[in-house]
Amino acid sequence: MTRRGPGIDTSGIQAEVRVDAPQYAEGSQRRFASTLRCIPVLNAPVLDLGPPNALADVMAARFGVQVENTGQHDLDREPLPAFCAGPYAAITAFEILEHVLNPLFVLDGCRQILRPDGVLYVSVPRRSSWEWLYGKCAEHFHEFTRAELHWVIEKAGFEIVRHVDLRTTEMSVGIRPLLRRLRPNLFFLECKPR
Repeated sequence: MTRRGPGIDTSGIQAEVRVDAPQYAEGSQRRFASTLRCIPVLNAPVLDLGPPNALADVMAARFGVQVENTGQHDLDREPLPAFCAGPYAAITAFEILEHVLNPLFVLDGCRQILRPDGVLYVSVPRRSSWEWLYGKCAEHFHEFTRAELHWVIEKAGFEIVRHVDLRTTEMSVGIRPLLRRLRPNLFFLECKPR
């Protein structure tokens, strides 16, 4: 991982706590459970965008599949087909697109390495109407409205099979966690190539 300054990496994936750390899994139980309820089946081979992480480990155990990760490849600069040959039956992009500069570039790569009968699962934080009150998350290049997310997914050549609004914020102190408990804070999409 290339780092610039304390805690800032240039891989296109940023996190306060390493996503494969036990503390990350403990703090994300509600989000993991909500995400997993949205996945009816996960067929191999599976590619999970981003570094190895606790949610991918849970998915692998639950569905009995091996999950490959993109690791520390720079998703903003390296086309997925250059290092992930595919074709994949499923690609998961859980809370990744908000961290990359060009989500369309990443989604185009997903379409290129996904089987014609494959499925793409995406989750992203919902842009809040209260953003003016507490600001956008400093780690996110993008936070999407429903229309913006649908637009970029469809522009990349996917059909949206299912859209689910999730309420996944863990209970913690602060205005942002409290407001996010009041309404859905995450969009989940199931998509297939057109």
